[in-house]
Amino acid sequence: MKKEILVIKKEEAYTYDELDFLEENLLPLVKDEAQKVTIAKVLNSLKFSLENQKMSSAVFFMPQNTFNIFSLIQGDNSICKINKEDIEALYKVFDLPDEWSGQPVYEHLQKKLKILNEYLLQGNSVTPTVIAADNFSVMKI
Repeated sequence: MKKEILVIKKEEAYTYDELDFLEENLLPLVKDEAQKVTIAKVLNSLKFSLENQKMSSAVFFMPQNTFNIFSLIQGDNSICKINKEDIEALYKVFDLPDEWSGQPVYEHLQKKLKILNEYLLQGNSVTPTVIAADNFSVMKI
């Protein structure tokens, strides 16, 4: 297992390592098997979009209205659709006691998912896109 991962402080963006951590360590805790399959597909799509640019890009959860404007100019460069119920299910995993509770990486991702979950619960929607990023930091796990 890795001893450290690359993270990005930007609350709306996720690095390859952050997505990988969610997939490997928190996704297995989702109780609903059908939802787990859906979330796994989303996480795989997001990770795949960064596969060849792990050190220079991140996935940005762009507000849908903003995405609609940019897609008129740049075309549709979305990765996949995000379902608010899936984000909510993944966020609820943080309520379960597990080995990561209290760890900095756990708290970092909990904060990010909380913000995304709250945004979606307010009736908003997002579209994940790849952005250039160079403000990564290393977090020990």
